[in-house]
Amino acid sequence: MSKRIFLSCDPGIDDMAAILFALADRDVELLGVGAVAGNVSVETAWTNARFACDLVGAAATPCYAGSSGPLLRDQIFGAHKALGAFRDHLSDLEDSLPEARLIAIAPAQTAAVAMAHAITDAAVTKRPLTLVATGPLTDVALAIRLAGSEACADGIATIVAMGGAFRALGNRAPYAEMNMLSDPHAARMVAESGLPLVLFPLDVTWQCRLTGPDLDRIECEAGLIGQIFARLFRASDRENPVLYGGPGGPVHDLLTVIWLVAPELFILRRARISVSTGHELAGHTSRQLPKAKERDNAGCKLPHCIADGVESDAVRALFLDRLKTFSRASDSNNSDQTRITTNREEDPQ
Repeated sequence: MSKRIFLSCDPGIDDMAAILFALADRDVELLGVGAVAGNVSVETAWTNARFACDLVGAAATPCYAGSSGPLLRDQIFGAHKALGAFRDHLSDLEDSLPEARLIAIAPAQTAAVAMAHAITDAAVTKRPLTLVATGPLTDVALAIRLAGSEACADGIATIVAMGGAFRALGNRAPYAEMNMLSDPHAARMVAESGLPLVLFPLDVTWQCRLTGPDLDRIECEAGLIGQIFARLFRASDRENPVLYGGPGGPVHDLLTVIWLVAPELFILRRARISVSTGHELAGHTSRQLPKAKERDNAGCKLPHCIADGVESDAVRALFLDRLKTFSRASDSNNSDQTRITTNREEDPQ
């Protein structure tokens, strides 16, 4: 059975990786994409999210503009804000890109409202969905409040989020990871909502990096989509061997969607997650771990899960394989004159 997801993101090249994987994998049904301010402004996030969908022929995927800033704190942006709009880095490929959409940015909060409607529909139809958050949790927190606790309990299978740091400390601040720092109040609301939460912190995402040879393979084997992704990843300048303990750059957000279809590639630990909202340590995450007798998670009643380990080689191989599906679909389109947008579509009868 397909995992039905609503993705809240702030693209960001690693958000783009999550979108592409969700659109390529047969076991994921992407109900909608919400763009929230975080790495970049909400206008740029929405433009980039829409571009990622259009690039692979998934123009029908609903894409909503969301919150333009956090619930309470002042807006901050990610270290990769300078990457800006994806299309600006691809001018020499313009003839191969989908036509730019001349659609005005939707009103703020639309993504949260759409997400809340998806939750209530899932509750009514008894088909729970998964909320995946790869940016600040602003819209997720608002959607939970709008939908109400009863609908959330019935309509949300789990919330999967990239964020936080424990042993790895922080990236945007010495004590905090970017998504938690961007909107600590929203993150705290989600952590304290009582809903199942699976968190992918820097401790695990730093373990899975794309190196130069990885990008070369993506560029060589995954067609135009691979070429575009590799170029944008290189443009984001994510290398920091001293910080990450080796070559390459993390592709943080991708891990959230890969876990949905290949959980065997990850080690998860039960925990209780807390998020600080105080001025001096805003966004700092802490955790309560199981007692020694609960080390295997059996019988542990702590409400959250934290990803603690990852088979990085397998994740990279799976990502490349899914990117190649777009190239295979394009080849089939050219030979059979049959339009195929994602690998979830059925063969025409």
